[in-house]
Amino acid sequence: MPSNSVRCACVALLSSCMAAVGAAEPAPAGVDGPLAIAAEEAPALPYDAGALRVLVPSASTGGAYALVELIEQPPYRTPAHVHPQLDESFYVLEGTLALEMGGRTHELPAGSYVHIPRGTVHAQGSADDRPVGLLTRLSPGGFEQFFLDRVELARSIGRDHPDFQRRMLEIVRSYPQWLGPAPSAEE
Repeated sequence: MPSNSVRCACVALLSSCMAAVGAAEPAPAGVDGPLAIAAEEAPALPYDAGALRVLVPSASTGGAYALVELIEQPPYRTPAHVHPQLDESFYVLEGTLALEMGGRTHELPAGSYVHIPRGTVHAQGSADDRPVGLLTRLSPGGFEQFFLDRVELARSIGRDHPDFQRRMLEIVRSYPQWLGPAPSAEE
């Protein structure tokens, strides 16, 4: 993970920039002004793909968005999927992100940014044998709970447990508005 001072500076700057994606929208209910989250307020939590920190929970933005730091360990890669009612943006903090989107594989080094509009089929993970660190904006907010459910699953049984895959699919199915499989070629 990047150092705390680098991480805090990136989070402050990028949260402002990433929030600007939705700047034309009125301020969400429950957001009265500036928002500051200290590093110790968002501890790193291990999960099946690496570690995560919920930097800005959707409760802090009136549900408008959430900001999550993900550190994905190789060889983890998401399967191809869509977010039916969710826009997702990544800023690559460290490593190189391999992103499959639009029929192409993009290799995005630290400092790169990508916006994935809802309904866009994509898959991602580390491009090599090093972790990839991502600052992830989820809009609207709420989907950060999916990651927290994965933290609990990793805590309770772990990825190597025989029931892990079944329980992971149960978690995935509990968020149909935000997460779905990529449509098959016949659809």
